[in-house]
Amino acid sequence: MIASARMYAVAAPVARAWQALFTRVAEVAGVDMAYVEHAAPAPVSALWARPDGACVFMCGYPYACAPAGRELLAAPVPSAPRYQGRPIYFSEFIVRAGSAAQTLPQTFGGRLACMLPESNSGYNAPRHFLMRQAPAGTRSLYRPTAQPTPTPLATIDAVIDGAADVGVVDSYVLDLLRGYAPERMAQLKTLAHTPGAPIPPLVASAGVGVDTCTRLREALLALDRDAVGAALMAQLGLARFAAVQPEDYACLTALARESDDAAFALTMEEAAA
Repeated sequence: MIASARMYAVAAPVARAWQALFTRVAEVAGVDMAYVEHAAPAPVSALWARPDGACVFMCGYPYACAPAGRELLAAPVPSAPRYQGRPIYFSEFIVRAGSAAQTLPQTFGGRLACMLPESNSGYNAPRHFLMRQAPAGTRSLYRPTAQPTPTPLATIDAVIDGAADVGVVDSYVLDLLRGYAPERMAQLKTLAHTPGAPIPPLVASAGVGVDTCTRLREALLALDRDAVGAALMAQLGLARFAAVQPEDYACLTALARESDDAAFALTMEEAAA
């Protein structure tokens, strides 16, 4: 069985901290679990499809679209005050630090770096947010980048390098980078963010078994009361792990349906298709 923090292993020291945390969870749960990086450019969807996934981060939107075959374990609760002690996150609209734009509407018509449609933070949530801001009858507010940006780091690089005027990135990813790559984050500023959404949970493949899932879930939920576990979570900007249910993620498919019904696209290229 495997564990992976691919979605949030955004820098080498962060990946090491996740590996140590999952090692502790495995020890407490009494589960034999190997850590797998599954680094980009390997598609993250291939990681989610593995039958031996015992403790793997999964984006909430694809989970909500197809929950069968996966067991929810728990969801992280970031410790920063803006998360209000809840298992939520935001999509931040970022621009270069030296950009003349001071508000998000000032970037409309520019090039937007976004992720694949399977991403909630990098596609689904910002699409719905922008739909609510767009004038009636408008089908898109941005032009696409020349090259796709399928990961948060690719999105960030596109903004820093000038390939995009604005990008959308998971707020917890940015928080981790603010702690572990401050020189990179100093090149960016945030103009706006979406409303809070249920944060990507840790899931297990159904084939892992009920007993193993129960032990892993219990270990995660008690990690903040374990001295070693609490110290590891502090390195990752986490307060605790929280129990979550499938219905907690149903709101994400509702966002997508509303955007689809309005025929609103994230970029003009999609709107013209």
